[in-house]
Amino acid sequence: MEKALTPVSVGALADLEIPVTEAIPQRLEDFARAVENTSQAEGLAVLRQWLAEDLAAVEDLLTELNQDRAAGVAEPLLAAGGKRIRPLCLLAASRLGDKEPSQHAVGLATVVEYIHNATLLHDDVVDLAVERRGKPTARMIHGNTVAVFAGDWLLVRALRLIHQTGSPWALPAALDCIDELIEAEILQIELSQSGKESSADYLRVIDGKTASLFRLAFTYAGYLAGLDTEQREQLTGFATHLGVAFQIQDDLLDLIGDPKQTGKPLFGDLAEGKLTLPILWLLHREPRHRSTIQALTHCAPEKMDIERVQQLRKVLSSSGAIDASREMIEDRLREAHSNLDRLPKTVARSALRLMTQLLVGRTS
Repeated sequence: MEKALTPVSVGALADLEIPVTEAIPQRLEDFARAVENTSQAEGLAVLRQWLAEDLAAVEDLLTELNQDRAAGVAEPLLAAGGKRIRPLCLLAASRLGDKEPSQHAVGLATVVEYIHNATLLHDDVVDLAVERRGKPTARMIHGNTVAVFAGDWLLVRALRLIHQTGSPWALPAALDCIDELIEAEILQIELSQSGKESSADYLRVIDGKTASLFRLAFTYAGYLAGLDTEQREQLTGFATHLGVAFQIQDDLLDLIGDPKQTGKPLFGDLAEGKLTLPILWLLHREPRHRSTIQALTHCAPEKMDIERVQQLRKVLSSSGAIDASREMIEDRLREAHSNLDRLPKTVARSALRLMTQLLVGRTS
């Protein structure tokens, strides 16, 4: 049985006597086998180095803006960076087939990121957000109306890029994604106003708000990789399970994460009136905690009663709500891996398996 290598510093790749382009695929295999010993930062760094040229091209395209007024509003958000998770997913998965990477991969990866950032601009208006990625939101600088138009402008940029690819499947997939995003946003608002949200409703919302963008990225990747219909269905199934697991983990970090690592205050979702899976699980099984939760809902994080916050964190842990949410993440990961195992056995498949562990095991 082949022994997995112990992960080492990514910087050590520069000391290898073989070209990095040859070293990276082997490193991916090693990381995939020893994923439990791999930090998120190092794992993502290796993935990014493997796809460095394409990721750099995506970054250039994202910030290659004209002098439109809307561009000036959207540019700080795009330039602030981020993990670029969805482009990373698309670029990796587009190598699943036996074809050379498509020339359209960079453009379509940029499309997905434009749509994602458009939703962030719109979300910040809906949520009355003050900061994003440590900086004032566009709505705080330019006002809500201009921020909404800037988000609309990013959607137009995405549609123009799709048109340039000439791919007949690219536009319908993007329109389906945008439709799902809008429906999920409206559903979330209606549920918040009704006060009758259930775990099933929560899953419908995150499927539309989060998993839809992962599905778009992997739908594009499936076509770019030349996969057949059945393989593309497996890939979109993988995307759905990964997207749901990713969002549940994000919601857990909002409740029990370290603000120094996440860069966000605790209970930010409750402050915006959003009841996430652990909270809904607790309310269903121990409704006596409803008054504590209501006291923190729609309350600015800096004004929250610290004692109540700490009390609720303890209750979430002792009640089993956190463990139940983690179990759902694991269930989704198993389903995702089941889909993935039906795809061609390639370095890209190993990379995607690694990516699932890194994204749902993250602390920020």
